Amino acid sequence: MEKYLEKVMKMRRWVVIGHHIPGRVRLKYKLGIVAQLMQFNLQNVDDVIAQIPAFRSYKLNKATGCIVIEYDANTLPLELVDDLFGESDQAAERAYFAIAQYLSGEGIQL
Repeated sequence: MEKYLEKVMKMRRWVVIGHHIPGRVRLKYKLGIVAQLMQFNLQNVDDVIAQIPAFRSYKLNKATGCIVIEYDANTLPLELVDDLFGESDQAAERAYFAIAQYLSGEGIQL
């Protein structure tokens, strides 16, 4: 899972949490993201989401400027998702590894 840390940290720089309820987080693009999206391979988003088993799916909506991620709220604490996509890079990195540890404790091997 560590090999995806760089991708997660890069992806999170481009978004802010717009709305979050247990099981569903809406991420809004930051200003200037359009130029980055032109260069960003959507396969990278697929790779990141696929490596976190608690993330069920995502929808990228260029018209509204949002990414909606659905996740298993019974498996993944809401606070970790908030930290992962929050303001602090340090909190995001801690959340990333906490998610890996939490899922491993639940018997989900990454």
